[in-house]
Amino acid sequence: MRAKFIITSGLALVICGDVHAYCFEPSAPSCATGYGAFNDEWEFNSCKSEMENFESEVEEFGQCKQREVDEANEEAEEAAEQARREASEAEDIASKARREVEGAVSNYSDAVRDFNARAGG
Repeated sequence: MRAKFIITSGLALVICGDVHAYCFEPSAPSCATGYGAFNDEWEFNSCKSEMENFESEVEEFGQCKQREVDEANEEAEEAAEQARREASEAEDIASKARREVEGAVSNYSDAVRDFNARAGG
């Protein structure tokens, strides 16, 4: 069990790096759910050690999941900021377009006024 724990922990550290974390949910040791009392002190101590390893794995799993949450929140904040920037840019484009249309309408009105003045009316 100890060798398996070390290998699993090493993989978790590699996988839980900068890229999206993949968290391995640990399983309770089978010795914890056995029937009856422990047969001897060695069996008790062995299971106790497995339970301590399990506790560490659960703590690492919780930390890994927290990293996932933190990464997701960071990505959401970045996406929201990007959306705000894009919305601001769209508002700027819309404002510029409105000003250009207003200018064109004003030019048209001026041209109609000048035309009517030339036409005598």
